[in-house]
Amino acid sequence: MNKLLLVFIVSLLGISCEAQKPETNKLQTYVNDFVSDSCFYSAGIGIVISNVKTGENLASNQAHLALTPASTQKLITTAAALEILGGNYQFKTEIKTDGELLKNGNLAGNIIVKGLGDPTLGSKYFENEKPIEQQITEKIKALGIRKIQGKILADDSYIETKIPATWIWEDIGNYYGAIPNGISFHDNLYSLFFLSGKAGSATKLVKTEPQNTGMVFDNQVISSAVNRDLAYIFGGNTSNNRRIEGSIPQNRALFEVKGALLHPKNCLIESLNKSFAKVGISIENKVFPAEKNSLLFSLNSPELKDIVNLTNQKSINLFADHLLFEIGAKESGKASWENGIEAVKNFWNQKGLPTKYISLYDGSGLSHFNAVSANFFDQVLREMYHSKHSNEFISSLPVAGISGTLKSFGTDSDLQENWKAKTGSMTGVRTYCGYLKTKTGKEYSVSILINNCICSSSALNNKLLTLLNKLYNS
Repeated sequence: MNKLLLVFIVSLLGISCEAQKPETNKLQTYVNDFVSDSCFYSAGIGIVISNVKTGENLASNQAHLALTPASTQKLITTAAALEILGGNYQFKTEIKTDGELLKNGNLAGNIIVKGLGDPTLGSKYFENEKPIEQQITEKIKALGIRKIQGKILADDSYIETKIPATWIWEDIGNYYGAIPNGISFHDNLYSLFFLSGKAGSATKLVKTEPQNTGMVFDNQVISSAVNRDLAYIFGGNTSNNRRIEGSIPQNRALFEVKGALLHPKNCLIESLNKSFAKVGISIENKVFPAEKNSLLFSLNSPELKDIVNLTNQKSINLFADHLLFEIGAKESGKASWENGIEAVKNFWNQKGLPTKYISLYDGSGLSHFNAVSANFFDQVLREMYHSKHSNEFISSLPVAGISGTLKSFGTDSDLQENWKAKTGSMTGVRTYCGYLKTKTGKEYSVSILINNCICSSSALNNKLLTLLNKLYNS
């Protein structure tokens, strides 16, 4: 009797398992076929596909393997920022004075801009507002100030500014390697404009914007028949010297190459001086002894949910790293790389995600030393799907065929509008982590990390499209 009962129970379990196998087996077959491609012979590939609602793992490949995530690391940072700081959080910039406003409109002292880590100050990504220098000028004039006997000063001490030791030399002088400052201004960028001639000939550096970058340039850029910007700016924060190497397209009049500002506060001061002069506020630049400061007014950044949206849509390194710094300041009282990284890891640990198996060196993913598993990304995606900040987080992700870094991916295919994901790309690295809605309405969390594959970007795109289309039709 007992034996018969045991056989019956085993049979039922077998039927139950068989009922669950078709979908899981099918998805696993798709993943197995994908990773067995010859172009991945020497690659490290981590993949997890799960039911985002139930958490059930549907398919995987080396899910535990810690791989370089590139910009998908921004998911870890932006999700933590929404959870810790809140979607309505705003950065502040304080405008102060150490002087006294006299009856005749003279300010007997200095105007001081106190930066508190706002990454959007004067940013091109929020151009719907008046230029920040104009906003400050109008508020200063409204206070009745007509003459500043002192100077315009800038205090950027809020952030401990330094370049991460693990960023590569080729990145740190260029626009995407701009680092957070207590006062970040105009995305901490400057532009160099070159005149190029026949391929192989030397180029001429015509002008810079802003005019006063505080840097000295050694131009070694040549003209090229290759129609791409292959110029790189080399230099760190220990010197104001910059060497530009590589090539730009031939026969161009004003070819723009963007670099990272060393001291963005100086450009803000220059812009304010010009803006004040336009409305008739004179600055005498007298030296005044340091006195106690008083607040004149504050400026608020856009809300954090809007900053997160642009961070993920446009993959803005500077914004992501500023969020990391602000998380560090919130949790420990001091904005720094180390404090931000520790605070982010502590947050995810408290959520039950094992951060001892990952390595974080920044918030943006620019460091090649970052290492995160597909399994960790899967857990972040599932956690945020059920979060109170779910809508803010998911709406920040690029949408296939529609927006951001996925605008040209999956256009006019089944994936359009149904694949929402953060992408990551650097030499030897391609990553995709996000949410896929299938044709039957199922919702999957899909994390794909690929390091060191040998096929071209276009070939890899086609392979990814094929895999995702199979998942969509599953």
